[in-house]
Amino acid sequence: MKRVGTYGVLVLGLVLVGAALWMLRGSSDEGTKPAAPAAPPAKVENAVPSAVLPSFDIVRISPEGDTVIAGRAAPGAQVVIYDGEAELGRAKADERGEWVFLPEKPLPPGTRRLNLAVFPDADPAHALRSESDVVLVVPPPGTGAVVAVQLPGKGGVSRVLQRPGDAAAGLSIAAVDYDRKGSIGVSGGADPGAMIVVYLDNAELGQTAAAANGDWRLQANLSLAVGTHTVRADQLDAKGGVAKRVEVNFRVDAADAAVDGNVIVVVQPGNSLWRIARRIYGEGIAYTLIFEANRGQIRDPDLIYPGQKFVAPKK
Repeated sequence: MKRVGTYGVLVLGLVLVGAALWMLRGSSDEGTKPAAPAAPPAKVENAVPSAVLPSFDIVRISPEGDTVIAGRAAPGAQVVIYDGEAELGRAKADERGEWVFLPEKPLPPGTRRLNLAVFPDADPAHALRSESDVVLVVPPPGTGAVVAVQLPGKGGVSRVLQRPGDAAAGLSIAAVDYDRKGSIGVSGGADPGAMIVVYLDNAELGQTAAAANGDWRLQANLSLAVGTHTVRADQLDAKGGVAKRVEVNFRVDAADAAVDGNVIVVVQPGNSLWRIARRIYGEGIAYTLIFEANRGQIRDPDLIYPGQKFVAPKK
């Protein structure tokens, strides 16, 4: 779909107006020729610079084919998700500007290019479109892994949203974070809306529900002793029984207590800086805070490994 910039439209409009005036003048001289019909308005996208452009935060496909697409837009905006030129579906942004789309059917195998649009009024010429698209490679079942890459916008760089092995395989614990003031957080992924019970060393920490995109997080106040600890998460079924279970071990060192005013994050399999930042700070773009604070350990922000410990500065 061809995009025309605002200044280009203004110049084109002036040219058209000048041409129309010249034609009207010529017709008045001849006295009989009717005026030529007005040309249809040029299709303009992102024509309202003060509006919030829709954007992607998450594109994820599980091994079972379940798809989660989430992002940002103006609060209350109706976001249209496109697969190339075809509409894939729609989602409404909440009061914080966050939206989540869950396709009813698995995406068929193939390479596709996802993009977004918001129509602030009835005029299609005022469509607001995402500045960076997402290329999604979905292999046939059992033949490979999904790859999702967000293409760079103006002056940006490509961002890997899902690489082989990143797919959320049901219930997972993505990170454990804690500070010296006795606060501990456990976050991960699960089936959307599922109830999760979290345990620390076999003692219940609390319960939480997974969001529409499958993310869940539990925060509790508990001082951690130096040594190895075990965190367990149980996903409950409709009758309150345990449907899925996962657990991870992590170690608290004496040196962790010296990190004053910040949070220690222990990376778990399948995690990424974007997801860690989204769970700690509420927005994935804040991953740069963690990256800058841990440059000695992170050479590439797209490559982190289970067991690594990062300092997450508090805002």
